[in-house]
Amino acid sequence: MKTAPAPRPPLRSWQFRRVIAAEFVSSVGTQMTTLALPWFVLMTTGSPARMGLVFVIQILPVPLLGMPAGLLVARWGARRVTIIGDIADTVLVAAVPTLYLAGLLPFWALLVIVALIGCVASAYLSAQRMLLAEAIGSDEGAVTAGNALFETATSSARFVGPAAAGLLMAKVGALHVLWIDAATFALSAALLTGLPRRERKPEPLSANRMTEGARYLFRDPVLRTMALAALGYGTLMPVVLLALPIMARARYDAAPEIAGLLLAAWGGGTAIGTVIVARLARRVTPTRFAAYGGAGAALVLWLLPWDQPAATTALTVAAACMFLPAVTAPAVALLTLRPPEHLRPHVLPVFGAAVFIASPVAYAAAGVLFEHLPLGAVLAGVAVGATLCALILLDLARRDPDRATPPETDCPPPDMIST
Repeated sequence: MKTAPAPRPPLRSWQFRRVIAAEFVSSVGTQMTTLALPWFVLMTTGSPARMGLVFVIQILPVPLLGMPAGLLVARWGARRVTIIGDIADTVLVAAVPTLYLAGLLPFWALLVIVALIGCVASAYLSAQRMLLAEAIGSDEGAVTAGNALFETATSSARFVGPAAAGLLMAKVGALHVLWIDAATFALSAALLTGLPRRERKPEPLSANRMTEGARYLFRDPVLRTMALAALGYGTLMPVVLLALPIMARARYDAAPEIAGLLLAAWGGGTAIGTVIVARLARRVTPTRFAAYGGAGAALVLWLLPWDQPAATTALTVAAACMFLPAVTAPAVALLTLRPPEHLRPHVLPVFGAAVFIASPVAYAAAGVLFEHLPLGAVLAGVAVGATLCALILLDLARRDPDRATPPETDCPPPDMIST
């Protein structure tokens, strides 16, 4: 008997390289917009409240429209939705400086544009992951490695985008930086246009698909456990992120350079972790990988509540963030590949919507906690929560779920539905 050839590493696929390049370029544009647009609002209106409203309006459509957006991805395909999303973002971002210079941009019109950008993001996020899976194939190790490299691109963009936007804003102003942001989305669309089209029968837009995707996620014990743990870390880590500037003020004499060091450690640790996951993804099953990563992150987070020099605090933050991609990349890989193909566009958006809801709630709750409780007590609570998530993942890995049969679906695939 001939053994099946081992799947190629993701970076050897020209399709994957184009997807990663497009993701990096569009993420740089997104990060530049995240800094330039609020700064533009603050400088033109002088109102921090209006600036905050822009943030809320932009993120609100993502959890609200995440599941319906999955229907759109299933109907049109990930490639088409991503390209259309890039083109739409190009037009919407460029509309801000165009209308402002023409004297046709009242604040309500800006909010409409920002809301439309959020609507595009609701479909764009799930389409990106599906496009990634299409470019790699169905091997779990390859998809886990690909997702880790995907996160490497986004983590690197978090360094490049804000830094580039800050330098450019100082030279040309936030308004003109938005032109550059629009150009990055146009470049991303051009990179994806060369990908081969995937022939598929269009799936009818049905609420049954969306409901069945959510039900499948909750019925499958593997996906349910992985999603719960990943959501737990996604809720806890924003508390740590918000704690970093507070820690710099309380423990290190309000030194801004220490705050910058801690934030840089966050991004650097995440970037290193994604590279490590990409290298080891083929050697470890997704559930075991997530268990190891969750346990490592929980152990390191127990060091944060204690007073220590700034250098060791930075190393602790970097180490905790380095372990987290070992949880998120396998979780996304399983959420992408384990469901039947006709339900895949409807499962991942359910998880994405939950994360986008949990993150702002976590930031709001953390602000209240830090107002009323000592810093160390809040961080100890985070360590307790992370430990519980790690125990859940370790129990899942112990039960060897990688051989478990996925549950049956109540909704038949599209080609079995009579028209």
